Amino acid sequence: MISHPVEGAIVALQRSALATFDAYQLDRIDRALDELLRNPSDESTPAEYRVRSAMGHAYEVLERRKTITPLVPLAAEHNDQGVSDRDYPLVEIFEWLRVETGISQEQRALLLALARGDDAVSLARRQGLPVARVRERISRARKAARQLWKASVLAA
Repeated sequence: MISHPVEGAIVALQRSALATFDAYQLDRIDRALDELLRNPSDESTPAEYRVRSAMGHAYEVLERRKTITPLVPLAAEHNDQGVSDRDYPLVEIFEWLRVETGISQEQRALLLALARGDDAVSLARRQGLPVARVRERISRARKAARQLWKASVLAA
């Protein structure tokens, strides 16, 4: 029988899978679901922490796979295949910002805009605020995000 925390974590991961079109993220979610289903009756940890922990472990497995299996070109005409995607860290940041509950909506919108390439000047112009005030908000949002990221990494 599946416990309520595990069931909640599974539902949350399934929703994440439905919301993404990224193959790497889907692979992480698949591995996280496998981990949750290894011990389905465990009730010791709330669902949100289970999701974070399972996703962290899945990330570690995928990164370990990259170091174990070197990329070897099969033939000269296929040189463009097997190249690492430089955007994996960006995918990780977007996903974390999407699911992190400790970030306010204002900070989330600001950090997402920055991750998409906006800068303080363009954000200030769009919001009709002084650039100094927007830079201050960016600094505070980044500080809050760093603290939450560090806490989530330590929890995983």
